Amino acid sequence: MMAIPLFWKITALLVALLVVIFCALAALIASRRYAARVERLSSFARRIASGDYRLLPVDPADDALSELSGALNGMAQQLDRTFHSLAEERNRSVAILASMAEGVAIIDEDERLVFCNEAFRRIFALGAAPADGRPMIELIREPGLLEIVRRVLAGAEVESGEIERGTVTRQNFRATVSRLESGGQAGAALVLHDISDLRRLERVRRDFVANVSHEFKTPLTAIQGFAETLLGGALEDEQHNRRFVEIIRTHSSRLARLTDDLLELSRIEEGRTELERRPVSIRGIAVTCVDTMRPRLERKRLRLDMRLPADLPDVKADPWRLREILQNLLDNAVQYTPENGRIWVEAAEVADKTAGGAEPAQVIVTVGDTGIGIPQAEQQRIFERFYRVDAARSREAGGTGLGLAIAKHLVESHGGRIWVESEVGMGSRFSFSLPVAL
Repeated sequence: MMAIPLFWKITALLVALLVVIFCALAALIASRRYAARVERLSSFARRIASGDYRLLPVDPADDALSELSGALNGMAQQLDRTFHSLAEERNRSVAILASMAEGVAIIDEDERLVFCNEAFRRIFALGAAPADGRPMIELIREPGLLEIVRRVLAGAEVESGEIERGTVTRQNFRATVSRLESGGQAGAALVLHDISDLRRLERVRRDFVANVSHEFKTPLTAIQGFAETLLGGALEDEQHNRRFVEIIRTHSSRLARLTDDLLELSRIEEGRTELERRPVSIRGIAVTCVDTMRPRLERKRLRLDMRLPADLPDVKADPWRLREILQNLLDNAVQYTPENGRIWVEAAEVADKTAGGAEPAQVIVTVGDTGIGIPQAEQQRIFERFYRVDAARSREAGGTGLGLAIAKHLVESHGGRIWVESEVGMGSRFSFSLPVAL
């Protein structure tokens, strides 16, 4: 065998070394590129976890990492759509809860407020201060409501009850509390329904039945008693029979007035009263009503002043109905003003202050007195049927208790409004507004 020259041995060794170095460099470059791609995918995954769903550029290589990047892009798109949908649902839910008239709150198992809407804040006067996370007992001073919430947190599925809030203006709420389960933790959803109007209507109905029964019973009892007395022999008693008949006639007239007022109020409330609206002078109507009241004013030695400007415009109203409104207010003032007191009728035009003058000008008519006044707590109910501040005195004077209710409905049927300002012992001011005749 021929010996291989040393030169070729060295050359072969160098070539082998170069090949090894080249392969090592190629492997290093490939591993770095692979590591860079892995790091890019890791960074993309971290972006997805943080809520950044921008897609990763498409990798031209056709390998496992390329498939993984495509899968991650698909996942990012799906998550983006899912979270957008959840955000829209959340915003919609928040908007619905914010616009609800019912108060809504979520309470956790530690009796802390997790969420509440604006209506709930308004009901409990929480203001704009943060309420989330605060104990319920700090925010709600309603032992009955807290007891309902605690029963649900203790295991009950649904509990309900009624609470009443307010002093001068009372509010009634129906509270419904439902159990919530989320992530192994218990909670409660509280919904408050305002049933104040329902309770007020129930109270008005009860009062109406009781009052109308009383109003009818008193004269009917008197009529029956004196009729029986006459039939029992007093008919022949010339000294007393005429007085007994006069009493029967008086109570019969009272029944007739009461029945007429009830029918009138029923027609007005049902909208069956036709109004013949035309330009009417407040001054002319007021003079007629005052002339009618003169005998009663003189008996109680009451002074009545009229403060009606000469340039007061006419109002658009039914003259007969306007007379009835003013007459009822004057009757009320005379009835509740002690002897030697003062009553006045005043009126003033209120110009339209709206932009562009879209609303017509109005005339505000006020009947004031120096009478006994009305307590603040009763002013909300003064226009209800049969409601009286001094029931015994009103019945003694022959009032039916329907005058202010009729006046209120008549004013509103003319497109105006009626209100009262009063202080106990300082008198009252009943005012109503009517549109100016154009």
